Formats: sequence, C-alpha cells, structure tokens
Amino acid sequence: MSKRRINKQQSARIQKQQAGYRDQDPEESLLNTNGLILTRFSRHASVEDEQGNRIRCSMRPNIDSLVAGDRVIWHPAGDNQGVIVSRYPRTSVLGRTDKRGGSKPVAANITQIMVVVAAKPELSWPLLDSYLVMAENLGLFVTIVMNKIDLPCADIQQELIDTYQSLGYPIIFTCKNNLQGLKSLQEALKNHVSVFVGQSGVGKSSLISNVLPHEENIVTAEISTISELGCHTTSNSHFYHLPAGGALIDSPGVREFSLWQMPASDIIYGFKEFRKLVCECKFRNCNHFDSPGCAFINATKTGAVSQKRYNSLLKITAQHACQK
Repeated sequence: MSKRRINKQQSARIQKQQAGYRDQDPEESLLNTNGLILTRFSRHASVEDEQGNRIRCSMRPNIDSLVAGDRVIWHPAGDNQGVIVSRYPRTSVLGRTDKRGGSKPVAANITQIMVVVAAKPELSWPLLDSYLVMAENLGLFVTIVMNKIDLPCADIQQELIDTYQSLGYPIIFTCKNNLQGLKSLQEALKNHVSVFVGQSGVGKSSLISNVLPHEENIVTAEISTISELGCHTTSNSHFYHLPAGGALIDSPGVREFSLWQMPASDIIYGFKEFRKLVCECKFRNCNHFDSPGCAFINATKTGAVSQKRYNSLLKITAQHACQK
C-alpha cells in the first residue's frame, strides 16, 4: 500500500501535536516515557527505555521516518509493548538514496562517521570524498578506517597518509586479528555515536563484530569471489551501546550514495583544502574546470593540493549537475 500524502496544513497540525507531547510537564502525564530507537522494522520499532529495557512499540500513523538513534516519546500499551507518539528533533541525520531518487534516513543523532575502505573491493576515491563532504557539511567528526591491510595495499596506505592524514583526517589501519588496529578503533569510538559507512564488502560488519563481541545478531558474509563487490549483510540499521562508552549504528550498505540534493556550493565546502580558495578565483561564477584565473587549477598545478582530490571534486560536481 502506498503511503498517504498529507498537505501543509495537516503536516503543521501533526507537528504541533507531536510538540505538545514533548512540551508536557512530566507530572501532567505519567504515560509519557522517553525512549531510544534501537532498530526499526515496518510500522514497529525496538525502543530502549530509560532503565535499559527493550520495548516493542508500534508507531502512530502521523510519525514517519523513525530510524536507529532517534529519541522518542512512547506510551505503554500492554506487557512489554508500547506506542510511539512523538519524535524529538534530530541533531543530525544520515540518509541514502532510495529507489525513487529521494533521500531515505538510515541513522539519526550521530556525531561521528567511520569511513571504511579496503583494497578489495577496489577503493573508489570519489566515493570516499563524498563521505567526507557529507561529514564536513553535517559538522561531524570523521575517521578513515583502512581495513584488510593483510592484502597488498601499500600504495593505498601511502596515498591515504599523504593526501588525507595531511588534511587532518585520522586514519586507522587494521585487518582481521590485528589487535593494535582493534585497540585504535575502540579508542576512536569512545564518547561518540558513530556510524560505519563504505562500499559493500569492505568489512564493516566484521569490524563491528570485533568491537561488539557480546552481540550475537551481527551478520557477516564473505566477499563475492566472482564480482568482488561483496554482499549486503545488513537490512536494517541497529543501535548498539559500546562497553567503553559511546555507541555505534550498524547501517545498510550505501553503494548508491549520492550528494545530488546538496547545493553545489556545499559540495565545494566539503573539500576543506578548496574551501579557502573560492574567494581567490578571478571570477565569482568560476566553474573550477577551465575558467581563467581559477585558484583551484593553479593550486593543483603547483602541487599545493592533491590532483586526486581535484579530480574527485570535478567528478562529484559533474554528477551533481547531471542529476539537477
């Protein structure tokens, strides 16, 4: 059944009603209970209450797009069951492209993005830069995790150090049974609500299994030996508390990630080394491709900025223009 569309007046009324639940004095409504969405499935969600109990809750029809990490208000409705009546405003939201070309939320209220890359499947530098652009625009911390370093990848490691570590992005190198890498990963996750992103097959679920050995429902899968693209092993986003503090959200693979809904100026802003060069271009409407007096081109020619990053910028902005 397709989702019922609502007009602006109905939407405003729904938002006012939900705000009413949030603004009520707790003493006026003993039914109001704060909760955290651990995972969402269809019109139900697993909610954690303030005592750490997990409650299966249905959702009021006027509440949409609940995802792992959302803070909500719910009412008890029987033994270990409840009804979600309102959602608190989000501080951040991570989305991915849906089948209709829109943005579908997959995680909320995150503070850090862990971008996982590997030698196999082949690393897509523009995709890596797209994640960094997203993190910069959302104001999130970001860490690059180079997984599967037991495979031949010395050139990739050096490229990450020369290009990305020099820009201030922390990089963790790890692989299966690499204790030092695991320790560094655990340290980076402390005091953050993190989400792992990256191509399918880079080992996101395996890394999460290593930092959450007490969770038994994390599914992993071997990379496809035929396509080397890997298989999606996560269907819904899940919120997990970390033993040492903080939390992480295991989200679906984001192979179809795009920035087409973002203004072109925000894409440029996401490239921190080019951000400060915008005002140095000769023309305000510089296309940063073949315009005379372009500071981006000059900086690339002199080696002040990375040619690879410049190529990513051109590719991402070109794709953005095609989508528009």
